[in-house]
Amino acid sequence: MNKLNKLRQTIEKGKFPNSFPEFGGANLIITKDLKRNYREGDTVVYSEHAPALSWLVEELRKIYVAEIDYLNKYDFYPSIGKLINKTLIKQELIFETMLHIIDEIEIDWGAK
Repeated sequence: MNKLNKLRQTIEKGKFPNSFPEFGGANLIITKDLKRNYREGDTVVYSEHAPALSWLVEELRKIYVAEIDYLNKYDFYPSIGKLINKTLIKQELIFETMLHIIDEIEIDWGAK
């Protein structure tokens, strides 16, 4: 079984953390704090599910670490944030949001 499928199973079983440090880096910020500072050009995700979404980003980073470099990280991370924002607008459940993100990253970055 590949790493992305293992991650999908973890999410489907609800075994992702409710408490996890909020992600901030490489032009992506995921936070619950509506007053969080950010820079022009940052993709900002405001969500009550910021810990779980931050965990997902970290898990994807671990999976794609060999492909992410000092330049393309500014594409990788913000693209995840844009996908999250687009999916959250549809008011999907957190499970659905997370699984959709994995599907889209797999299409863009390849199976792992």
